[in-house]
Amino acid sequence: MTALNRQANVLLLVVIGLAYIVLYGSTWLDMERVWRSSATYNHCYLILPICLYFFYRAKTPLITPSAAGYWLWLPALGLILLQLIWLFGYAADIALLMHIAAVMSLQALLWLAFGNTNSRLHWFAIAYLIFLVPFGEELSPFLQNITADLTVVMLQAVSIPVYREGLYLATPVGLFEVAEACSGLRFLIASLAISALFAYLHYNKIWKQVSFVVFMALLSVLANGVRAFMLVYIGEKTDMRFGFGADHYLYGWLFFGLVLIAGFWLGAKFSDPTQQLERRSKQHFSLQTKPSMLILATAIIALTLSYRLSLNVMAEPAAIHNLAMPFASQPVEKSNWGINFINSLAQSHAQDTAGTEYFVARYGNKQQNGELINWQNNLFDKQRWQVQRRIIGADSAILQLRSLTNEQRTVLYWYQIDEQRVVPELEVKVRQALSYLADDQSSAYIFAVSVNGKASEQNLAVLQQAAALLSQTQTTTEQAVAGGQYD
Repeated sequence: MTALNRQANVLLLVVIGLAYIVLYGSTWLDMERVWRSSATYNHCYLILPICLYFFYRAKTPLITPSAAGYWLWLPALGLILLQLIWLFGYAADIALLMHIAAVMSLQALLWLAFGNTNSRLHWFAIAYLIFLVPFGEELSPFLQNITADLTVVMLQAVSIPVYREGLYLATPVGLFEVAEACSGLRFLIASLAISALFAYLHYNKIWKQVSFVVFMALLSVLANGVRAFMLVYIGEKTDMRFGFGADHYLYGWLFFGLVLIAGFWLGAKFSDPTQQLERRSKQHFSLQTKPSMLILATAIIALTLSYRLSLNVMAEPAAIHNLAMPFASQPVEKSNWGINFINSLAQSHAQDTAGTEYFVARYGNKQQNGELINWQNNLFDKQRWQVQRRIIGADSAILQLRSLTNEQRTVLYWYQIDEQRVVPELEVKVRQALSYLADDQSSAYIFAVSVNGKASEQNLAVLQQAAALLSQTQTTTEQAVAGGQYD
């Protein structure tokens, strides 16, 4: 590579770096906030130092790596796809997609900068960056159910009677809840990061490395089920004197440590001959790519940044406006429904003379603060109610709720994007994101009506009639928005 080409590459890398920081800076700050605020991801602070170490020292390759130049089109095409993913995640307020795109874009840029040969030498350091992404929260409900299933099976195996309803386990001594903190997600994520490092150091073949990581993931899930069983068993046998409180966490981490040690001890039995970690020479850190590929990468990042800056975000009002109901109603003073949608542009919660409750909230497709589909927004009080029955219709859904004290309530709801009624929350996210990316300034709504009692034919008829009345609120609201007026 001539001196002129090297200077051009360095200049292009500086431009790419600046554009990358401007585009993804807020995304990285958000990732760091998650690392800091959640104990599940505290280990992410160690990932970057580990990667830097393996950039400096890497395994001696079994064979001299070589790769054809056309493979550089793979990270280039991946970079294009990742920008689309980031834009969609930004429009839909899906932080996970933005985090993944930010980290994988960095990996693609490193591949392009180092070239194929050097990237293969440092493949682990580049690949291990993926553990910077705080992923896995979406698995919590799934892991909670697995933990509850394993706990029930093991309690029955030791002849302790148990009755399960959802995530609640009732035994003779008391009622246990498999809470989100009991899902084992923290164990699983930490186990994946540690076992990937262990596999790289002890195995030379990719299939053995992947197999060990999968084995440790399954072992972590199983171990968490055993941990939950042990806590319930201890509580059962000691009449709840031990196993809960501060010792709950002590037992958990002690057991997790023993499981990791056992897994690594077993994995070491099948380790390959150790390859020496050697210091990489300067040529392994030199730029081995073509200027044309860096120009393409610069253009991709710059176009994404310019398009992002052209999109407008709806400013939130100084105060939440009250939406006018197109029928006689009065504000709800006391209710056990518990519906809650925060940071809306406008909303209203009212009831008629018969006691039927009406709720509507308006959101922008993209707001400075708040969003329609959010974990803080709930269709009912999840501390009080559990879904006993769910009926999904073509343009609305019905929830039959029951509390632990045997209260019952029925809710009919739907979301509305433009003129389309939507029920699945994922579809709501997609429609809002596409509308925002198309620079559509229309609004999105949540409509819900509710009555006390189960989903009987009479109550369903009342809800359908109430829903027909409530749907007229959108027309009234859009007219108010056009005129700049609210109640």
